[in-house]
Amino acid sequence: MKKFITLIVALFNTMAFGQTHEVFHTSLCYDMLSSFNKYEDIIKSPYFESTLAKDTVFINDIEIINKKVRPSNICNLYASLPTDKDDASKCYDFFTSLKQEDIPEKFNGQYVNNIFSVMPEILRVLQKLIDANYPKYWFEQVYPILKDEINGYQFEEGILDKIHTELEKMAGNTSLGEQYPKIYILDIDNAFSLNDETFCCTPILLNKEIAKQYRINFIQVYIHENLHRLYLSKSLIDKLDELYENDSFYRKNEDVAQKHGEGKNEAFIVAAETYISRKLGLKTDREVYQEFDEYVEGSLVLSPIIYQYISNKKGKDSFNDFLLNLFEKKYIKAGSVEKQYNEIMRKLKNNT
Repeated sequence: MKKFITLIVALFNTMAFGQTHEVFHTSLCYDMLSSFNKYEDIIKSPYFESTLAKDTVFINDIEIINKKVRPSNICNLYASLPTDKDDASKCYDFFTSLKQEDIPEKFNGQYVNNIFSVMPEILRVLQKLIDANYPKYWFEQVYPILKDEINGYQFEEGILDKIHTELEKMAGNTSLGEQYPKIYILDIDNAFSLNDETFCCTPILLNKEIAKQYRINFIQVYIHENLHRLYLSKSLIDKLDELYENDSFYRKNEDVAQKHGEGKNEAFIVAAETYISRKLGLKTDREVYQEFDEYVEGSLVLSPIIYQYISNKKGKDSFNDFLLNLFEKKYIKAGSVEKQYNEIMRKLKNNT
């Protein structure tokens, strides 16, 4: 079944778009790990009514897991090492044999500690999902829906090449890597980044009518998530910490952003995505203003300031060097963020 899935995924990546870039992928394993936070929907399926629906130990284990760690964190841990994305038994074996010292240091953190604290529960849940034939359920019930959404999505001709040209310009003298990123369309409600890929994505985002209704544009999400591949140095993040300590306006807004799980380097990414989207005609001036005014409650106050200067970035400069230069030349400095922000937002509003 694994080879059959892989073949179909490759085929509809080529046939649906007429592109040479493999953009969309699916994954039984990522969906199985993501299912922990939507288990109530899963156990309602006739596939599991005689097995998992009445299994109080299974349900209790999942509730314990969800209190300690997000399923997206578990997926990220799974993505941090070479893994099989479509073999449920190998997914189980991965977690059975995993030792914390095997995890690359850059991926290790509190969320990994939390995962190991509930590893017995994770293993029991995975084993029970496999015993209840979750792979059959996924292939017959989930995969056809994902495939239909992927097949139904059409890229504007040449847009991927234009986007990646702009990404390479933004990277300057640093590398984004030669491979086009993979996007996993999963049976999830929200998108989340993966350690070894670009991002996971809800199929809802591929429905252009629904996306328009909620003012979500998959292409702009694609740009945004790819920009997270840009190198950002510790010294740059230290500049943000200094600004936080010394500028009350920035600090107040940064606190709001961090309550939403955003903040820090997110302002850099939003500024760059908005610039690229506007340059490629994917956003109007009105939408640029709305992005800065509404995204994360308008708390990313550095984004419009960076956006104002980003066209001055020299071709060979990395995005990191460009941003450091803004701090070093006092284009961004403590005590002036609120004034700059208000002036730029006023100009942007007048352009709409």
